[in-house]
Amino acid sequence: MVAQAVPPARPLAWVLLALLLAPAAHAQFDLFVVEGTTERAAPAVYDFGSLYANESASAHFRLRNTSSQPATLNVLVVAGVGFTLTAPALPAGVAPQGAIDLSVVFHAGDTGAYSAALRADGVAILLTATVAPRLTYTEVPAAGTVFPGPLDFGSVVRGSGAQIRIAIQNDTPLLLTVPAISVQGAAFALLGTAPSGQTLAPTQGGEFTIVFTPQTAGVLQGSLTLGDRSYLLLGTGIDPPLPKPIVSLDLKQAASAQQGALTVRFDAPAQTSGTGTATLDFRGPADSAIAFAAGGRSVTFAIAPGDVMAVLPFQTGTTAGVLTFTAQIGGSSDQQSVTINAVPPGIATTQAVRSAGTLAISITGFDNTRSLGALSFTFYDAAGNAIAPGAIHTDATTDFGTYFAGSNLGGVFLLRAVFPVTGDAALVASCEATLANSAGSVKTPRTSF
Repeated sequence: MVAQAVPPARPLAWVLLALLLAPAAHAQFDLFVVEGTTERAAPAVYDFGSLYANESASAHFRLRNTSSQPATLNVLVVAGVGFTLTAPALPAGVAPQGAIDLSVVFHAGDTGAYSAALRADGVAILLTATVAPRLTYTEVPAAGTVFPGPLDFGSVVRGSGAQIRIAIQNDTPLLLTVPAISVQGAAFALLGTAPSGQTLAPTQGGEFTIVFTPQTAGVLQGSLTLGDRSYLLLGTGIDPPLPKPIVSLDLKQAASAQQGALTVRFDAPAQTSGTGTATLDFRGPADSAIAFAAGGRSVTFAIAPGDVMAVLPFQTGTTAGVLTFTAQIGGSSDQQSVTINAVPPGIATTQAVRSAGTLAISITGFDNTRSLGALSFTFYDAAGNAIAPGAIHTDATTDFGTYFAGSNLGGVFLLRAVFPVTGDAALVASCEATLANSAGSVKTPRTSF
């Protein structure tokens, strides 16, 4: 369809002549074309060139008062279909040698030849443009942006690929040839053979596919050339995501004074290097022995390509409570808890020392309830008989309470009990003790002096 900007009965040259012969008010304004930082005298005919439907072209003009006197600009118009003028409001005063900038944009959706008159006080030129027939290109599936134009592949894991398919359709009544199609840019390529050079009858179509395969991380650019037009190709290469953690505990017994391992398995073998973090939270009294073997309650573990797990040894300490293990890799995490139950005191060592007038009993162990209090001691002769008065009882609740309140060592304790002896201490051959807390009692092995 031919645009009706210029009546067919009037030749273009006749219209131009009529415009140029139009009476001028005052020949004090000259029109210039601005190109970058330079300006040149505007020609009688300014051609926007050949465009395709719905493409835009613009021109920057400058209207200068070339006289030595101030002047007023009263007329500044563009008359013609498809041409739009942007300029200051009129009337406008212009100082000697001063200027007013204006721009004209051409945009049309129908094929054909277009023209318009640009007129100002004492100035008139002809603007021309041509909209040529063209194949219709559509991104499949349809995206939020109009194509032809920039194509953005978004974020793609390096080493993998993303595709954009472009459908071609001849929506004109003419026979049209598919132009040369090429792709530039190391990360971009055509998939298969493009239909360049094929002739499409009205309603016929075709397609081609562009592949984006980043090998490095970062924003990557390329270009798509369709005949005499080029369009930006854009994509972002990203590192493969780190795996997601799956937490499990290797702990033979959920009890105090145990060593175990936190196993952080990955949902898939790692494809890239990185780090993860494991934390151990304890809900209970202070116990510095509850920690990872690497030290502390938070550790960082390295992840290398191909890794499928990380193993982090830990110890349960000597205090009852709840241990909660959390592993985090990137934005993913997993968690598992284990309860360390209260138990009667645990005995590590017992030592008996006899001197001339005393018997000393030393016991090391732990009380994960931190409630140790009731104690009893029984002494035996060489024949294994209990020596009168039998079991000697004492309540050390207050002493142990004071000790545990000031300790950050969990339930660890050292008990030393000294007994004066009247008579021959050599007759005492051994001793055993019973220790009780809120969870129960335990008896030490019989220990010889």
